[in-house]
Order: sequence, then C-alpha cells, then structure tokens
Amino acid sequence: MCALPCTHTTQAQQKEWKTLLNLLQKEAAYFEGKSGFIQLGKGDYNTFSIEKASVSDSLIIFGMWLRDRFGNENSEQYVEETIVLEPEPFLVSAEIFYDFSYYFKNFPDAQFLRLEFDKDFPMIDKITNIYKVRIPGKIIKDLNSGNTYQEPDSVTEDRNEMEDTTTRILLPIRAKNRAKIFNAIDAYQRSSLKPQLDYDTWH
Repeated sequence: MCALPCTHTTQAQQKEWKTLLNLLQKEAAYFEGKSGFIQLGKGDYNTFSIEKASVSDSLIIFGMWLRDRFGNENSEQYVEETIVLEPEPFLVSAEIFYDFSYYFKNFPDAQFLRLEFDKDFPMIDKITNIYKVRIPGKIIKDLNSGNTYQEPDSVTEDRNEMEDTTTRILLPIRAKNRAKIFNAIDAYQRSSLKPQLDYDTWH
C-alpha cells in the first residue's frame, strides 16, 4: 500500500539532496584557491590556502596547505580530507560555525558551514597528510679564496594516510548565499525527516 508514497518520498528526497549538493559545490568552486588565517596559538601554523575543494553526490574533497605567515617556520603541511557520502544521509543539524580557528579576512562575509549527520551511520573519512621541511644549505668556506657560499636548500617530505569515520562536514560558504543554502536544507528535511514525523504523529 505504501509503494507509491514511499517512491514519491524517495524521489523528492533525492532531488532535494542533489539541489543542496549543487549549491555546496558552487561554494567549493568559489573558495578553491582562496586563502585565510588560523587564530594565533590555535595550531602550529597561522595561514591556510585551499588547494582543492569539490562536492559531488558521492565524495567531498577538501585539501589545504598550512603555513606560517611570519616566515618563522621552515615547514609546511598539506592536509586533504575525502569524505565518502551516503545516499540521502540523515542530517541532524546545520549551523554556521563561528567558533572555528580558521577564518577569512572578509569574515563574516565568508563563513564555515557545519553539518552534522546521524552518529549511527558514520561516513568514511580518508585523510592524507604531507609534511614538508626545508633544510637550509650549509655555509661552505672556500679554503683557496677564503670566500663563503651557501649550498642549495633541501626539502624533506613525509607523507601518511589514514582512514577513519566522521559524522561532520565543514565547508566554507559565502554569507550572501547562506539563506539559499539553508532553504535547500529545509527542503531536504521536508522530504526526508518530515514524513517520519508525520508518521509518528498519526500512529
């Protein structure tokens, strides 16, 4: 008896979820290549540069370089996170994450959106870390001429990958598009959560 209504609900849910992902992809494309800051004392680095950002129906990929803007560090770190999305996941909450150590110069025009999903169905979270250290070249003195020169700097690279799970997604968005994104979230909840609430009401 519920075949047609259930099919209709699933199709509506898929449509609204895709609409939301398309909006988030537009934000990801805008922020790819953008740079921002990390609050002082909140980490080993104080700037970030978004190298890669994409949102699809199956994956969210977000990669950034972390560096020191004062030039006091001879190292830099690249962190890339790949989250495997479940089809039409259960969205628990959505909010602007103001208390985040990462920020853009034009805050609050650029903000971070935090989405929380059902803890009983965590998503696969693949993290790649690349840590580069620049080693200054040695100072060499020519015994014949007495002149000194410096050897070229060398760079060491340490790479590691790990796989975990997560129920959280953090993405930068533009404040001017916030209402449109939250309207899409409401539409998705209307097609996914509301039918469950309606069923609960009448049973």
